[in-house]
Amino acid sequence: MFGKAFTLAEVLITIGIIGVIAALTFPAMISHYNKVVMSARNKKFVSSIDQAILRSIVDHEEPYSWAANIEYHNSEALYDWFDEYIMQYMNVLKNCRKNSLECIGEYSYCETEDRCTHANGIANNYVLYIFNDGSMITSLTGGNPDDKGVTKGLTLHIRFDANGYAKPNMYGRDIFSYRFTVDKTKFYLTCDTHKNITGGSVSLNNSRSELIESCKTDPQTCSCLIMKDNYEFKKDYPFRL
Repeated sequence: MFGKAFTLAEVLITIGIIGVIAALTFPAMISHYNKVVMSARNKKFVSSIDQAILRSIVDHEEPYSWAANIEYHNSEALYDWFDEYIMQYMNVLKNCRKNSLECIGEYSYCETEDRCTHANGIANNYVLYIFNDGSMITSLTGGNPDDKGVTKGLTLHIRFDANGYAKPNMYGRDIFSYRFTVDKTKFYLTCDTHKNITGGSVSLNNSRSELIESCKTDPQTCSCLIMKDNYEFKKDYPFRL
């Protein structure tokens, strides 16, 4: 009438097999999910910046007219610039201008696993904005200041943390570095081509194999690799997300 029931040993063996399969597949599933999220967040961020620039052009004319001389590493001047030209056109949850130390909290970021920095220095030199989706940016003026501490034109180094305060807060994994440049003839947003650890630079003109090697040794340049790959994290991407 009835088939033979499973013994306790058989049930335990089956559960064990399921557990082994889960242990083998879950990390890959999580990694795939993280890649999808990081890809979408980077695409959204770059697209949102581009759209903000286009909307700002309507109100403020071409971006090269925005590049008034800015004092080098002056966070107040940079907040003024972002508030006027960019952030009013984006979905900003929190502008950390008036409470930067509170916004920063215990936030740290890492260039590599053994090169981590608490972000308390951001309060003096950087701007910090948190978006509605939980992502955030910090930004710093770049370029070469003159003897009065003023830069001609405008170069902004933008550190985009795709999941905000959540770990791992590491370049190439959830932090990606971009650069916005304005001069008298052009403006553009691109990856941050500066190789902070080993020196030198790369660009989107480098071969994909060169960008993979650069990403491995200087994770700050990983944004160049994902931009070249249309914001996809392919199987040979150097880091597990």
